[in-house]
Amino acid sequence: MTFHSQGSALFFTAIGEGPAMMLLHPTPVDHRFWLPVAQILSSRCRVILPDLRGHGRSEAGAGPITVERLAEDAAALLDHLGIGNAFFGGCSIGGYTLFEIWRQIPSRVRGLAFCCSRPQADDDAVLSRRRETIAKIKAGERAAFIEAQLNALIGPTARQRSPHLVEAAREMMRSVPPEALIAVQEGLAARPDSVATARAIGVPCCVLAGGEDISSPPTDMRRLATEIRQGGGTVEYTEIPDAGHFAPFEQPERVAGILERWLDQNQSTA
Repeated sequence: MTFHSQGSALFFTAIGEGPAMMLLHPTPVDHRFWLPVAQILSSRCRVILPDLRGHGRSEAGAGPITVERLAEDAAALLDHLGIGNAFFGGCSIGGYTLFEIWRQIPSRVRGLAFCCSRPQADDDAVLSRRRETIAKIKAGERAAFIEAQLNALIGPTARQRSPHLVEAAREMMRSVPPEALIAVQEGLAARPDSVATARAIGVPCCVLAGGEDISSPPTDMRRLATEIRQGGGTVEYTEIPDAGHFAPFEQPERVAGILERWLDQNQSTA
């Protein structure tokens, strides 16, 4: 199914019935990243799975793919479906977008589940690596970028125990055109710091960390949980020791169980 936002045709699918929960995937994969989790959660809620712009079957549009644009897309999808408010979950850039969703449309948020999504903006070292990545993709080194992403984003335990996951992720990554890969890196480089936003969140939150995650390590995810609490918010923190940055993809049953319990505790949220 498709909807339109900011002049682009974007793809989504939805399964289940009940309260709405939108799950935003990381880059450079697509909505299939969340599908095993969604199939479990669909007995409790209506799970909405968009392809972020530039990924899967969604058009990229012109310019950088920023969290601001992705949050506007999420709001447009709610409007398209006639949904007033929803729970939101996101991993990596999907989680970074949750901070922007809270900044843009807080009245439409029932709860936020952050998976492997640190609140801090990129430091100088990360920004430098992003510039190098953009240069390499422009130089035709897309395949090398994808292999580096597979090694960095999927934890060593999953790479060893579940090689089929690596191949499934590789297939998704190969479907993203070079122009979209560049646009995402440009958008990530422009991502604002969200520490202050974390302190302002006024809905129940779930924070999930992967013990093998080198991009948003447990120290950063614990900081996110602390910032939410210090701002007066409620948060459930969980760490999966043998999961990497793609924790929901690597261990969908474990992550779905965490989200099921969290949803059950917060279904009455207005």
